[in-house]
Amino acid sequence: MGKNYHAELIEALRDPQEAAEYLDAAFEDYDPEAFQMALKHVAEAQAVTSQLIERVKFSQDETNKRGSRKPNSDLYEINSFLHTLGFRLAIQRCL
Repeated sequence: MGKNYHAELIEALRDPQEAAEYLDAAFEDYDPEAFQMALKHVAEAQAVTSQLIERVKFSQDETNKRGSRKPNSDLYEINSFLHTLGFRLAIQRCL
């Protein structure tokens, strides 16, 4: 990602509606790495600390550790992170 594009993206993501649409699009791609990157971009745009960003983990190592974790705990961690950013998960019926 070029510096100009990245700067423009971060500037655009300062708008909460733009950020929500960006996160929604990334989530709909069913690609955990893409969604992780989108979360990091939104966190950067919202000037969230790097410590908080590090709480969001979707790496392969974390995926491999899931056997020892409670089912769906990642979902609740993501939801908690989204709340910190001022967003929430929502369930919608697919039409």
